[in-house]
Amino acid sequence: MEPDLAYLVGALRDGSVYYDKSRNYKVIWYSKSRKWLSESVAQKASVVFKKSPRIDEYKTNQFRAVLSSREIFNRILNDFEFKAPQEEWKTPTKIRESFDAAVSMYIAGFFDAEGDVNPKKYTIGFSQKNKETLEFITEWLNKHAIETSRIFVADKKSGTLRFCITHKKNFKKFRELIKFEHPDKIMSFGLLLQQT
Repeated sequence: MEPDLAYLVGALRDGSVYYDKSRNYKVIWYSKSRKWLSESVAQKASVVFKKSPRIDEYKTNQFRAVLSSREIFNRILNDFEFKAPQEEWKTPTKIRESFDAAVSMYIAGFFDAEGDVNPKKYTIGFSQKNKETLEFITEWLNKHAIETSRIFVADKKSGTLRFCITHKKNFKKFRELIKFEHPDKIMSFGLLLQQT
C-alpha cells in the first residue's frame, strides 16, 4: 500500500465519505488548519488520486478539503471498509495487513486529524469514539517500544475515548516513527520537548 494513501485514510478519522441527494459523491477532510489541508492532505490526494480537492472555509475558522468523485468515494468505501457513523468504522483490513511504513503513515494521518500535543500537561494524546481503532494504534506503538496509557473515557457525554503518551523517550521514539505533519502539532511538539 502507498504510504500517502494510508496517511489520507488515517486523516479521514476527522472526515466524511458520503453520497448526497444531489447525486454527489464526496470524500471530505476537516480541520481548523487550512495550511495542513493544503500542504499535506491536498498534496497527497493530488498524487494518490490524480485529483486536487477543493479547500473552503465552511464555518468561521473551520476548513475542509473536498473531493467530488464517485470512483474515489467507492475506493474508500470498498477498499477501506468505511462506515458511518465513524464509531462503527474499524481499522481497515488493508491497514492491519500492511507493512510498517504504511501503518506508521496511517497513524500519522490519524494523529494529525484526531491527536493532540499538550506541552503544559506533558502529553501526546489520541481521541476517538471507536475503541478498536485506538486499541490497534496502542498495540502497534507498544510493539515498537512506545509506551502508552490505557484507553479511558475522556468525555462521558460524547462517548469519546482517549489514550496518552508521556515521557521524553516515548516522545522521541514517537516522532521518529510517526511522521505527523500538522503545523500546529509540530510547533507544540517542539515546546513539549523543551519542558525537560
